[in-house]
Amino acid sequence: YRGQVDKYQQLLAEYRGTLHGFANIAQDQEIIDAMHGGKNFAATVTELKAFLVQHRALAKQSVEAAARKEKKQTQAFWDQKLAWIEEIIGVAEEASWLYEKFGEGTYQDIPGLCKMANRAEIAEKNYSLTPGAYVGVAAVEDDGVSFAQRMGEIHRELLSLQAESNELIQTISQNMKEMGL
Repeated sequence: YRGQVDKYQQLLAEYRGTLHGFANIAQDQEIIDAMHGGKNFAATVTELKAFLVQHRALAKQSVEAAARKEKKQTQAFWDQKLAWIEEIIGVAEEASWLYEKFGEGTYQDIPGLCKMANRAEIAEKNYSLTPGAYVGVAAVEDDGVSFAQRMGEIHRELLSLQAESNELIQTISQNMKEMGL
């Protein structure tokens, strides 16, 4: 940390500019609303993720409803749109992480990431400059959910994903049969 808050602010402005650029290129009012509706990066990420979930469902419906000859084009259209939204979310998540950790750019020690050590601390560690000796490990918050309960949730999610996978395999097999392959 060198106190270069202006450079940090410029970086945040670049992220905002990139997101505004995505919005302008998209020319899709729903994407623009999702990106500009948030008061900050974290809110923008939340809105965009909700938007992505809605559009994945819409994509699935559109592909299923498309005529047989148009399915491939419809799928390609939705794949491209969903990839575009995911790219925007990636940029917003990077900006959100940066802002979450460093706020407006004033330095603060962040466990597991950075720590400003004085000479006495360095001497105490036998002049070792290994970062892990100072930053430590970020504290993991207890979510209040028991291990057994969480494992049960994960198992149910796995079963749901396996069922979805089986459905997709059946759909692909059916499509292959329809194409005569």
